[in-house]
Amino acid sequence: MISDVHSNLEALKAVLEEIEKDDISLVVNLGDLVGYNANPKECVDLVQKRKIISILGNHDRAATELKFAEGFNILAYQALVWSSKTLSKGHKKYLSSLEHTRVLWDRYLLFHGAPENPESYVFYLFQAKKVFNYMRKKTPGVRIGFFGHTHHRAVWKRDIRGKVSKVEIPEEQLVLDAEQMYIINPGSVGQPRQQQWKASYLVFTNEPETISFRSVAYDVQSAQSKIREAHLPDYLAQRLEAGV
Repeated sequence: MISDVHSNLEALKAVLEEIEKDDISLVVNLGDLVGYNANPKECVDLVQKRKIISILGNHDRAATELKFAEGFNILAYQALVWSSKTLSKGHKKYLSSLEHTRVLWDRYLLFHGAPENPESYVFYLFQAKKVFNYMRKKTPGVRIGFFGHTHHRAVWKRDIRGKVSKVEIPEEQLVLDAEQMYIINPGSVGQPRQQQWKASYLVFTNEPETISFRSVAYDVQSAQSKIREAHLPDYLAQRLEAGV
């Protein structure tokens, strides 16, 4: 599982190279392929070439229709205006074709921010509860969801009593309980915000159901140089190295 690539080609390539080493059979992108960084076209091309299953993110939607970027902060807005000018009609057609949510194999719910809205966040307990309620009503039988948008790794669970809580992320593999529901965020490939700069992603196995969070180093200086060469806001380059 990958998410929030945000036009960072160096980070995306590094993650995909690691995934190839692990002989992973399927890659899923949980949204925000574009925005912030300087290689939107190349990232869209690579995801299409690799036949990666992708979900629509709020930056993806805004890059195709700038009216959706009007509520974004000024840095995100400026990057999206630039991205929109850079992307071809074909790239925008691809992004526009992506679904807000998708149920994979009748077992796993994929979404970006929240199932109802790619701009909503799942940061807090009440937000996680809302997603679990959505899953129980709209996707009965699905007990695991994967999402992005926050740029923070996270695991939330709902036990058989209906209690929702945040799970402490282990250093090693986490085995999922078959009696519980989960929503899981792999963190961000292209703009991590957990005080570390390495690209973040998640390895999921379904038999048995386990998750492993991974990080991989990439050429952050090259990504920064491209941002500056494109005359995008310099803070977008600075924050990559700081992991914020």
